[in-house]
Amino acid sequence: MITVLVVRGVSGTSDANTPNAFAAPLEPAKHVNTRAWRTIAADPANHVDERVVLWGRVTRFDPMADASSFRANVDTARHTPQNGVVNYPTPVVLHGDPAVLRNLVQGFIFTAEATVDGTAPPGDTPDVRIPELTVTKLTVTDKTVG
Repeated sequence: MITVLVVRGVSGTSDANTPNAFAAPLEPAKHVNTRAWRTIAADPANHVDERVVLWGRVTRFDPMADASSFRANVDTARHTPQNGVVNYPTPVVLHGDPAVLRNLVQGFIFTAEATVDGTAPPGDTPDVRIPELTVTKLTVTDKTVG
């Protein structure tokens, strides 16, 4: 019986079936122009797995309800705040590791590297497709802009 357990432990399952299997390294996030971003945002399902660099402002984040996702308005160009306000044109849903998102607060301005996942489930307006992305790197760049 001991021999069987040892053999069974050694044979196990392949790396592809184990939850700790190594994932392929991510492609570097690309800086794309605003026109290219608008194309991605208009049809995120056809741009799944594309990696982009985004600038944005957190519009909704409640870590008590969900520490791994938040809503933001983003663009692929950095906007300069005017009169204490910055307006990024594209609403998105972003997901990420709670450890990466732990310092976020509604209103914070950030830069992020993200992977396009597709479209978020429809909310109050089923006609509107909101891009959904996974954040792999996030840096808060301004904590005071309202």
